[in-house]
Amino acid sequence: MGLLVVSITSNNFLTNSVSGQTEISEGAKHDSIMREVSLDNEICDIESESPFSPNALVERLRNEFCDTDRDSTENEDEINDKFIEAENDEDDQGNDEDDQGNDVDDQGLLIQKKLQELKDRLEMVLSEEDEDDQPLSEEEQNQVEQEDQFAIKEHKSENDKDCRGGNVLEGASNQEDLKVLTECQEAAGEVVHTKKMNDGDYKFLLNVEDKYKYLLNEKNNDKTDGYLVVEIVPPDQGKSGVILPKEGDHVHIWGAWVTDKPKGWHEIHPAWKVINQ
Repeated sequence: MGLLVVSITSNNFLTNSVSGQTEISEGAKHDSIMREVSLDNEICDIESESPFSPNALVERLRNEFCDTDRDSTENEDEINDKFIEAENDEDDQGNDEDDQGNDVDDQGLLIQKKLQELKDRLEMVLSEEDEDDQPLSEEEQNQVEQEDQFAIKEHKSENDKDCRGGNVLEGASNQEDLKVLTECQEAAGEVVHTKKMNDGDYKFLLNVEDKYKYLLNEKNNDKTDGYLVVEIVPPDQGKSGVILPKEGDHVHIWGAWVTDKPKGWHEIHPAWKVINQ
């Protein structure tokens, strides 16, 4: 069984085929996420006992390509069809050995392409440069308000040593756009994408653990691919207990849980404690 090694970096993909494996070389190694994905059922049958936990973007790709309600044999045939159809492969097929090698190469390239498309989409989210992004309609504003009122009623602010007093929005450049839901909130999960903003904020998307899914609202599901937006403001960067995480890090965070009113989604902003789990 071949292995596909997928690396997600902020640089372009550089691909080499060596001994039945597709490798991603070069790039900023400290920013890369290296994972092994079984080719038995493409990305759809990652062994639970594997020491390599799939990263959030690979999980997203699995959700798009994999039918978890069917058995593995049916999945393998369908996923192969989807890969072939998606890339409109017009290459002539040679003998069986060549076919197998070509399939591995083609499918590996397609997985890379799909992962890069996901990263590009998330980059637009963090950059807030989505061309299709329109001001919230009155109906959308009402829905966000209803969700916010429920969140405020059901989830009280935490009160422990990792909370901050005073103005919890201090340091945020867009305080007028932020509606505080709870003044102190913790969360944990995997960092999916990061970006240093022009205003100095360090911004990242967090694939939160299941027990923190309540921190998301419908706008997170619609606009941020179901990830929580987190921002570390410049005054907090470099402080003890505040790391600037990279993609693939599993972090535990504390900060103000807010709604970005123009966007409608929920954030932890500012996050004043960020540590590796």
